[in-house]
Amino acid sequence: MKSLLKIMVFFIAVSVGPVSLAATPTSEANGERNYFQFVISKYHTPRQAGQTVDIYVRYAYKKNLPSSQYPDYRELRTVVLKYMEPSNEFPADVFWEILASNMGNELMKDFPLDGVSIQLNVLDNPNPNSYEPGDHGPTYTVGDIAPLDVHH
Repeated sequence: MKSLLKIMVFFIAVSVGPVSLAATPTSEANGERNYFQFVISKYHTPRQAGQTVDIYVRYAYKKNLPSSQYPDYRELRTVVLKYMEPSNEFPADVFWEILASNMGNELMKDFPLDGVSIQLNVLDNPNPNSYEPGDHGPTYTVGDIAPLDVHH
């Protein structure tokens, strides 16, 4: 009976693998991650003959970034909003997909982030001068983050 018990303990130990009682798991090992998100609701832009857009932004901070180095989301918001106004580089009729990708790439370049996802939701506009039926728009994701998928 003792040898059967020893064999069972041996098989359990082999199948579970080595266990260290001294080690404590880190947040990275547990898959923990710090994210932040914000929305800019019903932003009226002169783009594409005048549209109203909901802008969703979600980002992941760099791994092990001290909280003292977290950027103020208002700075990221300012970067995003500059793309909502026509410019020489991005005129009023530029595609929404181009704006979203440029927003995301600039945020990744200028802030301590591992990933960014931006979703532009252009609201239904029955105005005949800017007729775009139904809510629509792109989602752009770059880096280590799942894409946004906001539905109403």
